[in-house]
Amino acid sequence: MSNFIDALKASLKAGDGSSVTISVRISQDENDVLQNIAAHVGTSRQEVVHQLIKLHAIPAWQALQALQALQALQASGQEKNSLISERKSEYFILNTNKTNSKSDHELMINEGIAAAFEDGYIGKIDRIKKGDVVFLYESGKGIIACGIATGESIDEEEPEKYGHKSMRYQYLKNFRRLSSPVSAKEVKRIVGRSIPFVQTLASISDGDILYQNLKKH
Repeated sequence: MSNFIDALKASLKAGDGSSVTISVRISQDENDVLQNIAAHVGTSRQEVVHQLIKLHAIPAWQALQALQALQALQASGQEKNSLISERKSEYFILNTNKTNSKSDHELMINEGIAAAFEDGYIGKIDRIKKGDVVFLYESGKGIIACGIATGESIDEEEPEKYGHKSMRYQYLKNFRRLSSPVSAKEVKRIVGRSIPFVQTLASISDGDILYQNLKKH
């Protein structure tokens, strides 16, 4: 009570702006208490009620609104995470660029990464999201390895040491080299259609069929 009395006195000294009139019914006992408080502070009962609303009811309401907003934000984040976790994996075939650079090819195989080089191509790596499956394709031989993307694209800080001006890559989890390459002809037989292997990165809608088949190699 003493804290309220002190706050009431301070608020009365500060003054308020425009106000509206309301009426409220209270018990005789409550009215007596209000009169005593008003007499002690030197103001009216109406002003005591006003300050009770200002100092207690409004802050409590604002705190409730803040809590509800936080809960809504958390619920939205959980829903977003749920949607991300439920996202269906996509499948990509990445050409290792061996025709143009044997070192690029060996880097991907030895490090277990999906990489692209130079400004016109590195953005393709950003198409690969967490959980997507990436097949590494060696020109002239076929699919030689596969792994699951982390979804974290990394820009190489010193691409010059690999002979490039820029390089972007993702590590592949559960990276596995196949015991023998799966040729373009065999891939076509498995999925029932031709695949654009010459592209740097190609998405294949029926990649699950291919992935399940490659587990046998």
